Amino acid sequence: MISGVGLIAIRDPKGIRPLILGKKDNDLIGSEYMFASESPALNALEFDIVGDLEPGEAVFITLEGSLHRKVCHKSPSNNPCIFEYVYLARPDAVIDGISVMRSRLRMGQKLGKKILDTYPDHDIEAVIPIPESSTSSAIEVAKFLGVNYREGFC
Repeated sequence: MISGVGLIAIRDPKGIRPLILGKKDNDLIGSEYMFASESPALNALEFDIVGDLEPGEAVFITLEGSLHRKVCHKSPSNNPCIFEYVYLARPDAVIDGISVMRSRLRMGQKLGKKILDTYPDHDIEAVIPIPESSTSSAIEVAKFLGVNYREGFC
C-alpha cells in the first residue's frame, strides 16, 4: 500500500513465486481487491478469481478502485518454482491455471512408471509419503506399482 495513493502488487520477472488477484463486489464501497500466493486464500474470503499475474506484471489499484495492469519487465519468463507444486502449496490450490492436486497425482504416476521402467523386478513392499504433502503422489506411486501405501512417519 502506498499511503494516500493506492495498492501495488508485482510478480517477479521470472514467475518463480505465484501471485493471484481476486475481486469482490461490495454494495457499500464498490469493488474490493485482494492478492495472494494461492487461490484458496481468495476462496476462503469469497473473492472471485480475476487471474494470475504474469511474470514481471505490476497491478496498481487506485484508492478509487481503478485497476491498471502492465508487464513492466523487458524480458519476463515463466519459471515457476517446482516446490510450490511438490511441497508448499495447499492441495486445493490452482497456480497459473494448474491444479496442485492434479499435478501431484501426475507426478506420482510418472514416478511409478519410471520405477517400473528402471526396476521391473522391484522388491518394493510399500510406499510411504515424506513429507505429508507428498501423500497424493505416494498413493499414485503405490497404485502404479501394485504395492501397499502406508503411513510411516508422524
